[in-house]
Amino acid sequence: MPAPRWLSVLPKPILFGLYGAFGGLVGALVLAEPLYHLLAPAEGAAAEIQPQVAVVASPAVEVFVGGQNRFPVQVAREGFTGPVSIHVEDLPPGITAAPVVIAADQTEGQVTLIASPTAASVATHTAKVIATGGPESHLASAETTIPVRVLEAQQPLADVVFVLDISASMQWAIDDLKNGIGQFTEALSKARVDFRLGLVVFEDATRPNEGVNVIHFKGGPFTADTAVFREEVSQLRIKIGSGGDIPESSLEALVKACELPFRKEATKVLLLITDAPPQVSRGRPEQAVENVVVAIRESKIDAVHTVVHRLDEAIYRPLTQAGLDKDGGRYFNLADVVRGEDGFDAVLRTFGSAVTSAAIAKNPANQPRIAEKSQDVPRVVKSLQSREQTAAGSEGQTVVRSGVWTAAIAAWIGLALVAGQHHYLRGSWLSVGGICLALMGGFGVGCLGGAAGQGLYLLAKGNEALSIIFQVLGWSLLGALAGAGLSMFIPNMKWTLGLLGGALGGALGCGCYLAVSGWLSSSQLPGGVADSLGRLSGGLALGLCIGLMVTIAETVFRNAWLEIRYGARETITVTLGPEPVKIGSDAKNCTVWARGAPPVALRFFLRDGQVICDELTQGREVVASDGFQKEVGTLTVCVRTGQAAAHTTVARQQPAKGVPVATAARSESADDDGFELPLPVTPSRSSAVPASAAPVPPRTTSPVATSTAQGSPLPEKTAQPVKPAIPKIQPAIKPTVKNPNACPGCGRVIPGAPGQRYCMMCDKTF
Repeated sequence: MPAPRWLSVLPKPILFGLYGAFGGLVGALVLAEPLYHLLAPAEGAAAEIQPQVAVVASPAVEVFVGGQNRFPVQVAREGFTGPVSIHVEDLPPGITAAPVVIAADQTEGQVTLIASPTAASVATHTAKVIATGGPESHLASAETTIPVRVLEAQQPLADVVFVLDISASMQWAIDDLKNGIGQFTEALSKARVDFRLGLVVFEDATRPNEGVNVIHFKGGPFTADTAVFREEVSQLRIKIGSGGDIPESSLEALVKACELPFRKEATKVLLLITDAPPQVSRGRPEQAVENVVVAIRESKIDAVHTVVHRLDEAIYRPLTQAGLDKDGGRYFNLADVVRGEDGFDAVLRTFGSAVTSAAIAKNPANQPRIAEKSQDVPRVVKSLQSREQTAAGSEGQTVVRSGVWTAAIAAWIGLALVAGQHHYLRGSWLSVGGICLALMGGFGVGCLGGAAGQGLYLLAKGNEALSIIFQVLGWSLLGALAGAGLSMFIPNMKWTLGLLGGALGGALGCGCYLAVSGWLSSSQLPGGVADSLGRLSGGLALGLCIGLMVTIAETVFRNAWLEIRYGARETITVTLGPEPVKIGSDAKNCTVWARGAPPVALRFFLRDGQVICDELTQGREVVASDGFQKEVGTLTVCVRTGQAAAHTTVARQQPAKGVPVATAARSESADDDGFELPLPVTPSRSSAVPASAAPVPPRTTSPVATSTAQGSPLPEKTAQPVKPAIPKIQPAIKPTVKNPNACPGCGRVIPGAPGQRYCMMCDKTF
C-alpha cells in the first residue's frame, strides 16, 4: 500500500513532498518552536532595546609633521535613527582633529588629523574616538581607541641628468647652465628634495676626437654638491669647428644618460639641450628615435624634457612621451630661450618646478597612507529565523539556537520521508530502531546546516544581498545532507542525486520561507506572531521541497524502473539498478512486500544495460524489456525502460551428476536467498531462430528454454551433456594483501567501478 487510499492516486514526487511538508510542520510545532523560545538570549526584541550606539575606527592612522591625514569611522545605531557626533580626545601634542557629525541616513564618516610644523614625532600614541547620539532623554555614547603615529617627513629623491650639446654653436648654453644651476638647486633644496646632478656632453660622434662623454665627479657620475657641478661645467670648452655638419649625436648621449646608476626610489629626469637634429649613421631618424624610446622605458626614466629648435621638435617629441610620468616631459623652444629676457634661467625655474612636483608625487615616504576601514563593523546580532536583534556578544548562542531549531525540523522531515519510503514499498511502518536512526540522522544534518547558515549569515556583516545568499547556502547545505541521507533508503538511488535534489529542495524551501516571512513582516501582525508563522512556513516549505526535489531527481535520472500495481488506482514505482529489487512476502528481506507470494519470489536488477528478472521459484532468469509483466501474489509488476525488446529466459544451473546435492545447493554462486546466482545472458547467434525470441546457449547441464513476451518458458530443447561442475575450494588462509575490487563482506573479487559492483553473495553494492 503506497499511502493512505485517498493519497494513493498522487504522483510520487507530490506524495513525498507532502510527506516532507507534514514532517516539517509537525517538527516546527512540536519541537522546534519550544526549543527556539527556550534558547532565546536574555535581550529582548529590537523594539525593546534601549537606544544604543557603537563605533569602530581604523586599526591605525599616521600623519607627517606639517601635514594631515584622515581615517574612516563607522557607527551603528539601535533604538534611534538620528545623527551621531564624533570627536577625538587624547591626541599627541601638536595634533588636532575637528568634530564630525554622521547624518541620520549614514553609517560612516571621516575624521581629519592635522599636524602642525612644530609637532614632535611620536612612534605610537593611543587616542580615543567617542561617538554620541540618540534622544536627549536617553543620550547614548560609545568609544573606541585608535593608535596614532606622528612621523618626520622624509625628503623625496630626484636624480637629474643634463644632456648638453657642446658643439661650436652651444657656448651660450654652457655659460647659462653654469650661471643658473645655483638657482635650480636652491629651488630643489627649499622643496626638501634630496637631489643629485649628472652631466652628459656630446658632439658629432662620427668625427675624429669627438663623441659622447659622461662627466665624472669626485664620487662618480652624480653629485649633490652644486659648487662641484658648477666647476665641472665651467671647465667645458668648445672647440672651433667642432660638430662638423649640423646633426649631432644627441641620441647616443641620451642612451648613455639612461645607463647611469640612478637610485631606485628616485625620480629620474633628463634635460636635453641642443640646437641640432640627431645624427643618424644608418637608417631613418625615426627608427633611431624609437630605439632611444625603448632605452628610456627599460631604464624607467620618469620624464625627458627638451630644449630644441621648433623645426626639430617633431623628431624629438616621442622622447618626451616615453617616460613613466603620464603628463610627459616639457618642450622648450630654443629660440624663445635665447631671445627671452630671463634666458636659460626661466627654463631652469620651470624645469626645477617640474622635477620637484614629480619627486614629491612619486616618493611614497611623503604620502601618508590613508587609514583602512575597520573590519569589525559594529552591529547587533540578527537571527535567520526571526526579526529579533540581540546585543553583540550573543553570536554563539544565536548560532546554537538556529542550529537546534533547524535540527528539530530536519529530524521530523527525515523521519517522515524515511517512514514514508518504507511504507511506500512495504506497506508497513518503521521499527523503533529505524525511527531512532531517522530522527538522529535528520537531527545531525539539521544541526550542521542550521549552524552553518547562521554562521554565514553573521559573516555577511549587515550586507543584505550577501545575507540572503548565505542564508540560501545554509538551507541548501541542510537539504543536500538530508537528501544524501535519504538516498540510502531509496533502492538504486545514487547519493550524488540525493545530494543534488536535496540542495535544490533546500534552496527552494529557503526562497518560500523568505517570501512568506517578507510578507508577514509587512503585515500588521505583532512581531512575535509574524516570526512564529514565518518559522512554521519555513519548516513546511523545507520539508515539501526536499521531498519533492529528491524524488524528482530519482525520476529524472533513472534508466529503468518497476511499476507495481496494487489495484486499478494504486501504483508505485521503484528505480532499477545493479542492486536487486526483491519482491515477496518476507517484508524484512524484500524491497517490495507482496501479500500471498513466496518469501522472495522475484528479483529485478540491471546487468550490462539489460533488465534481468530473476524468477527464484522457477530457477530461471528473464531478460525483460519495456512492458514485461509478472503477477506476484496480489501485485502486478511491470518493467518500464522506454525501449521495446524481446524477453529471454535462461534456466538455472542444476547439480551435476556425481556432485553431492548439499554441495551444489550452497556453492560459491549462491546468494543469501538460498538460490543460485543469475547467470549472464548471452544472446544466440543462430540464424535459424528469429532475433526477437533467440534462446541463450546453455552454460550448464540444464536444458535451455525460451520465453514468450511475458516470460513463460517454451518447450525445452535437449542440451549436449558437459562435464560436471566442480565446486571451487576456497583457500584456508586469506591473502594478506586485500584486492581493491574485493567485496568487504565475503572477499570475492568483483571487477568494476566503485559503487557499481554488486556482490550476490552478500547482496550488497560496493
